[in-house]
Amino acid sequence: MKLLVNVMEKIEILKDKLFTRQFVRYLITGFSAFFIEYGLYVLLIKVLNAQYIIASVLVYCVIFWFVFLMNRKWSFESTKDIRKQLVQYGLLFIFNLVVANIVLMTFFTEILGISELISPLLKMACIVMWNFWIYKNVIYK
Repeated sequence: MKLLVNVMEKIEILKDKLFTRQFVRYLITGFSAFFIEYGLYVLLIKVLNAQYIIASVLVYCVIFWFVFLMNRKWSFESTKDIRKQLVQYGLLFIFNLVVANIVLMTFFTEILGISELISPLLKMACIVMWNFWIYKNVIYK
C-alpha cells in the first residue's frame, strides 16, 4: 500500500510539472500551428498536386512566424532580446526543416511506407517533444 501511495505522489508531482500554464499554452499554440500546417499541406498536395516534400517544406516556412511570435509572447511570455531569440529560433527552425521535413518525412513515407497524409502527423509529434525543451531551456528562458 505504501508503494502505491508513493507512486501516486510521484505521478501527481509529474502531472504538476508537465501541465504548467506554460506547457498548456505551448500545446495550444502547437495545435493551432498543426491545423494551419496540416491544412495547407493537404491543400498543396491534393488541390495543387505539389510533391509531398516540397509541400512539407513550404508550409513549414509559412508557420515560422506564427509559432515564433505566439510562443514568444503568449506561451513563454518572454521579454528578452528578440534578435537573439530569432537567431536561436532560426537555427532550430533550420534543424527541424532538415531533420523533420526531409529526413523524417522520407523515412516515414519512403522507408516505412506510411501514407504521405499520415507521415506529417508523426513528424509533428517528434518536433513537439524536442522543441518544448529547447524553447523552455534555451530560446525563451
